[in-house]
Amino acid sequence: MVFSKVVSSKVVSSKVVSNKLTSSKRAPSRSSVWLCLHFYQLALDMACRDEQRQAEPLVITEKQQVYQCNAMAMALGIKPGHSIDTAFSLSEQVSSTERNVDREITALQHLAQWAYQFTPNVAIKVPNCLVLEITSSLTLFAGLTNMKNSVRSGLAGLGYCTTMTVSSTPQAAMLLAIAGLPNDAILAKATSPKDESDTAAGISSGIGSVPVHHLQTTHKVVAGLQQMGIYHLSQLLELPASGLTRRFGTYFTDYLQRLTGDKPDPQTFISPAANFYHDVTFLDDVTNLESLTFPINRLLGELEDFLSGRQFWVSHMTWHLSHRHHGRQSFSVYLAAPANDSKMFLTLTQLKLDQIKSVKEIDNIALSVKRFSPAGQPSGDLFAGDGFSQYGRGNETQQKGQKNPLGDQQNQLLNMLTARLGPGKCFGLSEANDHRPEKAWKKIRLHEKDYWVSPEQDDLPRPSFLLPTPKALNVVDNTPCLAGKLALVKGPERIDFGWWDQRVDKPLARDYYIARQRDGGMLWVFKHLDAGRWYLHGIFS
Repeated sequence: MVFSKVVSSKVVSSKVVSNKLTSSKRAPSRSSVWLCLHFYQLALDMACRDEQRQAEPLVITEKQQVYQCNAMAMALGIKPGHSIDTAFSLSEQVSSTERNVDREITALQHLAQWAYQFTPNVAIKVPNCLVLEITSSLTLFAGLTNMKNSVRSGLAGLGYCTTMTVSSTPQAAMLLAIAGLPNDAILAKATSPKDESDTAAGISSGIGSVPVHHLQTTHKVVAGLQQMGIYHLSQLLELPASGLTRRFGTYFTDYLQRLTGDKPDPQTFISPAANFYHDVTFLDDVTNLESLTFPINRLLGELEDFLSGRQFWVSHMTWHLSHRHHGRQSFSVYLAAPANDSKMFLTLTQLKLDQIKSVKEIDNIALSVKRFSPAGQPSGDLFAGDGFSQYGRGNETQQKGQKNPLGDQQNQLLNMLTARLGPGKCFGLSEANDHRPEKAWKKIRLHEKDYWVSPEQDDLPRPSFLLPTPKALNVVDNTPCLAGKLALVKGPERIDFGWWDQRVDKPLARDYYIARQRDGGMLWVFKHLDAGRWYLHGIFS
């Protein structure tokens, strides 16, 4: 009894000190809000990313035991912890795959990059958690409820299940998520972003019901606490810190202080990736490439979210088809102009996929993008009714960059031609820094903006069509002829033709004229001064 009184007095005094420290360290009006995403069946979700796996019983094994299983497998009586032999004895229709921890960490890193669209402060907590500092993002999403709904719907589209919890410290948010105790009921009373963030400051008091075996500590510490009769966090927080330090060490008490917010807990946030690479692995070999529509559409959706969160567009993406017994085969999709539209990407990818005949079977498909362009800013009506959504964010179509600045049907046609013919077959023209007619233009990619336009100056007119090689003309009475004598309308315009890349003793000066045919057609002709001959070089429209 005496011991309990002493503990009680120490607890009261520690609470007073904690309140004083809190008021001195944090702004009195607002506190940090942390959102934790716990992917409690990450290995299973990764294996079910293709449509076929979602329609059959599936188990994930680790050391010959069932690590995770889907609902169809559980309906057959299979549970985590069963041996693989027990699983197959219950049903012969069960598919199994071995857990791959490295691939899970890679998937968690991809999910962290995906979450970057909601906040720049994203921390990875191996093996299956993400912690997001969302204090500054609540206004953008008009409240915590709207933000959580956006995260939840986005993850559902990606095929991942998660438990989301919110607290005023990252450790408390992660503890609640791992324990499977979402605190939506506590936050339901809040009606505005400010109310919800203020409510989050007191959420740490809701961790008292969490069992101690969910604490991020060693099994030895948990066993020691249970031997002392401590099974819930509320009992643990009533003990003096000095006694816990003597028994379990400084690291454990430091963790408790970071858990309750009595001590700062700095996090290492990710940096936005400079490239995009996601893949889908199939448990069974895929022999019909037409059945890849579902995983392709899923990967393109992830790319669209990746680009939207960083305000990027792309004009080139690469697909990789691989098999464990064969080499990887890749093909690229080129766009006429940068864009971010998963539906258009899917159409172009299917066109390229139809051209592949050499791939017989694959077990993995991956999408990679390494080059990005800043998203365009299509202008619109300042007072348009649908310019802003009810949450204050931009129009969804405009925000995701689905509207191409070059627009419309012409650009779609160029995309289709580029996908069918290849990137080298479709190009634009631009002026080159050279005065010689044959070298005054150059090929450019379609998405470049400086398309070539014929000069309209009266002193230096140029024809719309230039012959690849000048055509020699007949001469009658010192006058060039083409289906009759030509009338020289304007000229001459002398062009010294590249003395720097020709022999010095071989002058290439030309005198150009605009000539009219008898039927009214306008031609561009020149007289070669060294040879004294006339040539046709261009035709005006």
